[in-house]
Amino acid sequence: MNRYQSINRVFTLGSRYPRPVARVRIGIGIYLLLLTAILYDSGHGGQWAWLLAVAAALHFALAYRLFRIAKDQDRRVTFQ
Repeated sequence: MNRYQSINRVFTLGSRYPRPVARVRIGIGIYLLLLTAILYDSGHGGQWAWLLAVAAALHFALAYRLFRIAKDQDRRVTFQ
């Protein structure tokens, strides 16, 4: 396995059932944003607030990618 295969594997995680996994990732992203807001508002966030926001953005980006994978899979099924 070369280095590009491992990166591609990370981006295709959950691609067997992409829509449900993408919905879970969106839920986790929303939860992380709410947690970030609560920590920031209470003054206890510190550096964790930024890290949680970055993690939420990563979850949203991966969910978007999974929705695109689902769309491509639907298109392949339609044309076959």
